[in-house]
Amino acid sequence: MVEKYYVWEIISYAWTEIGIEDDECRQLVQKGNISVHDLKLVDRIIFRDVCASFAFDTFLIFPLMLWMIMPDWGYDESYLKKRMERWYARPYWLHFLNPMRCLAYPLAVLMALKYRSMLRRVVLGSAET
Repeated sequence: MVEKYYVWEIISYAWTEIGIEDDECRQLVQKGNISVHDLKLVDRIIFRDVCASFAFDTFLIFPLMLWMIMPDWGYDESYLKKRMERWYARPYWLHFLNPMRCLAYPLAVLMALKYRSMLRRVVLGSAET
């Protein structure tokens, strides 16, 4: 069973300057028990939950990226777990009552695609070996 936290952690690096390397991603994939059979669920978590959760951040960060660099840090584990808990505690549709979240969601998806590709590449590569 996939541990959602590790999907959230990998994709959350899209909203940082430091990013994540393949080796770090591989370790998180192993910790999260993510396999080839889980990729459909992983995509659902990425697009339905992580991107939607970070859409508001994207609304705030994207304009700043035009004249400032993004922060050079990753999200603390306790912060990310609390964020997940808050996200899953409310009905999904309630999150989208905020129009800024709706407007920024496509940008959040674009920001997350690099890390989604990395996660898939790592999972598919580990399935071949």
